[in-house]
Amino acid sequence: MTSDVYFTDFRNPLGSSMLDKMIKLAKKAGIDDIDFKDKFVAVKLTFGEWGNVAFVRHQFAKVLCDYIKSKGGMPFLTDCNTLYPG
Repeated sequence: MTSDVYFTDFRNPLGSSMLDKMIKLAKKAGIDDIDFKDKFVAVKLTFGEWGNVAFVRHQFAKVLCDYIKSKGGMPFLTDCNTLYPG
């Protein structure tokens, strides 16, 4: 079974932002079809590690959480880090 992959260009027309694009992608992926009303909603991400820039920025997590709250959900952040020595 294959998964759908959504892509957006990093270029933005005047007056829009990447944060706007993220919500547009979430809607395209079907976020509005999910019943969030009075439910806890995990927003899974990694908080990153020292010197690494390959993680979701807090601004994007906030916009997503705000959208979930607007739909009646109770979002919370949960981490998914790799554990290794060093």
